[in-house]
Amino acid sequence: MKIIHTADLHLGKRLGKALRIEEQCDVIKEIAGIADRENADVILIAGDVFDATVPPSEAERVFYRAMLTFAERGRAVIALAGNHDDERRLCAAKPLADLQGIVLAGELDYTALGSEILDEPVPPASLFEVAAAADYLSKQRIKLVGRQGGVTVVKGEERVNIALVPYPSESRLSRWSEQDYNIPYVERVKNTLASACGFFNDGEYNMLCTHLFLTKDEKADTLGGLLALPASVLPETADYVALGHVHKRYTVTKTPLAVYCGSPLQYAYDETRNKSVTLVDTKTRKITEIPLSSGKKLTETDADNYDECMAKLELYKHDYVRLRYCGEPLGKKEASEIKSHPAYNDLVITATVRGDTVKTRRAHLSDDEIFEAYYESRYDRKPKPEVKAAFSEIMHEIISGENMEH
Repeated sequence: MKIIHTADLHLGKRLGKALRIEEQCDVIKEIAGIADRENADVILIAGDVFDATVPPSEAERVFYRAMLTFAERGRAVIALAGNHDDERRLCAAKPLADLQGIVLAGELDYTALGSEILDEPVPPASLFEVAAAADYLSKQRIKLVGRQGGVTVVKGEERVNIALVPYPSESRLSRWSEQDYNIPYVERVKNTLASACGFFNDGEYNMLCTHLFLTKDEKADTLGGLLALPASVLPETADYVALGHVHKRYTVTKTPLAVYCGSPLQYAYDETRNKSVTLVDTKTRKITEIPLSSGKKLTETDADNYDECMAKLELYKHDYVRLRYCGEPLGKKEASEIKSHPAYNDLVITATVRGDTVKTRRAHLSDDEIFEAYYESRYDRKPKPEVKAAFSEIMHEIISGENMEH
């Protein structure tokens, strides 16, 4: 089989005032075109389908359209819940998705795949009659068998086992099984991954798809509010581990082969500009990086006067541009003209001299960066990773709550 591994779509994400939804539609079409060209059997999305737990309706519409586009020509499609996703919301359309060969993965038990019973409301029988008349499922060249921990994809005589473990937050772990909190979080995650892979078979291709922040270092750290886990949590029974969360392509380990495919679009100025998807050939066991061309690039550049600002914006007119400005204060008209340029996205005043004091603008910093700067100024040391992780989790809950209120 041929399996396309992608992740971190972040549908609905903005860059400043720029809504990226059209670029996201373009890259989805590009990935579908790659699937056609490569005759892919499965498209695997390793988490962070949405950018927010309560995504805008337009992002949800794009997601549903994307799933149907990916599922064309009888492909199997699997979308996993990441740390940005509300797994219940992601899986709300599961009964309809099952009919299309689409797996919405928000839990660990997939044994009811394709057989979910609807109690309220009861759908008209005609919907099932139409599906039966079309005989859609029987014509699928790919069959999906639900398992405890994941799915088995069947094509002819070949079987590929894919364990599916959404981002294992404490709340999700507690829903999946009773937790012994005397056991460290790292060990509980390791046990969860091993348990999910329990249906793997020797002689068949075995994959794990999960959304984690992994590091080769045993020392904990954070990225985007996620506590780093050592790569040793990965089960050695997997032939390939499809990872999501890190936005650049990165191979964590070679045994098992664990790969971050990266996000399909550049979402931050410090991210790599080269984006791709990963193609897994289970027969040859070959892993291929396929570059993507959709979406604007993000360019951060320096300028120290109005003319240089405009020249840089014109030079990178096809990009989103962040200007790092360190010159004399701009006039109102000059600032307005800079901000009205189509390429303009952000203006960062890196250092403005006022008397003997140098003040640095922090408006462009993330919440995590502002918190770290405040903590260091208050206690004269950097916050520990667990303190940063706790702050990020609290901020995420606050933002999620505000989104639900609106």
